[in-house]
Order: sequence, then C-alpha cells, then structure tokens
Amino acid sequence: MPIVLGLIGSMAIGVSDFLARYVARRNHAATTAATGLIFATIVAVIVAALGPGRLLGSDYLLGCLSGLASGCALGLLYRGLAISSVAVVSPIVAVMLGAVPMFWEVITGTALSAGVIVGVVVALLGLVVTTFDPALGDRIKQGIILGFSSGLAFGIGMVFMAQTSVAGGLWPVVGQRTTALIILTTFCTIRGLPRFVRGYALRFSAAAGALGAVGVLCYTAGFQRGSVTAVAVAASVFPIPTALLAATFDNDSLRWWQILGIGVVLVGIGLIARG
Repeated sequence: MPIVLGLIGSMAIGVSDFLARYVARRNHAATTAATGLIFATIVAVIVAALGPGRLLGSDYLLGCLSGLASGCALGLLYRGLAISSVAVVSPIVAVMLGAVPMFWEVITGTALSAGVIVGVVVALLGLVVTTFDPALGDRIKQGIILGFSSGLAFGIGMVFMAQTSVAGGLWPVVGQRTTALIILTTFCTIRGLPRFVRGYALRFSAAAGALGAVGVLCYTAGFQRGSVTAVAVAASVFPIPTALLAATFDNDSLRWWQILGIGVVLVGIGLIARG
C-alpha cells in the first residue's frame, strides 16, 4: 500500500508539473509556485480535517521544516521546466528525490543491499543519457543545475515528512504547504514580482496546486506506513506523465535516446525498490 500511494502521488505530481510549466513560461517561477500553493493549502486543510489523526505540534513543525525546503524546490523546479527541457530537469529531480531519503536511511542505520547499489548506478547512467541533447545548447547546463538543486531540496523536504507519525494525520502537509507559500510570497514581495498569477493562467495554477497537494498527501501517508526509500522511489516516476504530456501537447523536444534514458532511469528506480 505505501508504494501504491507513492505511485499515485507521482502521477498527480507529474500532471501538476506539466500544468505549472505552462504557467511558468508566461509568469515568473516564484509567482507560479506561490499561486499554486494557495490552492494546495486549501486542499491540504480539507483532507487533513476530514482524515484520520489529529494536529500534533511536533509533526506540524516537521511539516513546516519540510515546507522550507519544498518552497525553494518548487521555485527551482518551475524555473528549470520553463527555461530548459522536461527531459533534462525531471529525471535529475527524480533521482535526487529517491536518492536523498535512501541515503538518509543508510546514515540512520539501514544497510544498502546489492540490488539498491546496482539500481543507483543504472539510474545515474540513464540520467546521463537523458540529459544529453545538443539542440538545447546552454539550456542543458542550466537544466542540470536547477534540476539538481530542486531535487536535493525536495529530497530534504521528504526526509522531514518521513519523520511524521500516523497519529499526526496529514496535518504536516498543511504546515508544509503554508510555510512554502509564505516563503515564496515573501520572495516575490522582496523582489518586486507579482505575488499571484492573474488572468487565463490562473485556472492552470489552481489545478497544478491542487494536484500537487494530492501528491504530497499521498507521499506523506505512504511515509507514515512504510519504508521511506520505497515510497520515495515510487514517487520518483513523476517524470513519465510530465514528459509525455509535454511532448504531446507542448511540442517539447523528446528524442529517442532521451526516451530510452528515462526508461533506464525507471529500471534503476525499480531495482532500488526491489532492494
């Protein structure tokens, strides 16, 4: 069940990233993320209030700490998707998203099996293939930097969420979304950027935020009920819907070797999940 929750969450996040990418190409990345987080917070509050568990101060604080990392991660991700390619940014974020929680478990006493080590190597090889596209020029370098930074921040945020308990329900997600919203709106204010998306793109921001909240809610419920590494790895498949939607509806460049590379990354993720 925890892995299934991770997969459902990854599908929701993948669609959310595609919608947010559309908005981020017409608005600043921070503005895009801040607007989506308004709707994400609303969804999180409703689900947490109706779901099991109760508001616990310690778990809520962990959610807020996760929000510090997630706010930065979202801004970096949307910027990367806007100026680079889904095929470059998303696989890097996916590998980091799965790797950071995995190494956290190792640091805290969980030994890595041979299957996990092989999976990491395979995923990294697939990553190299996926991020190669001569047509992108300098956008490859920018995508790699933004993808790595975003993935690291997302991974750290997941580690914090993984420390929450079943008793605390899904209220940590409310703390995460709220904190990220405060960070990004403050950033927009300081930089003199619009705090919220307006006009036609607003509906896309609303859908992206709501789906993003569903994804994080699924991840958190999975973390509370199973292996941190298994759920994080399952969550890493989100590039599939993002890349497919971008190639189908947004004329994004997705070359045959990049498709192969994404497949190799997913094979590596599968090996990690099997352990």
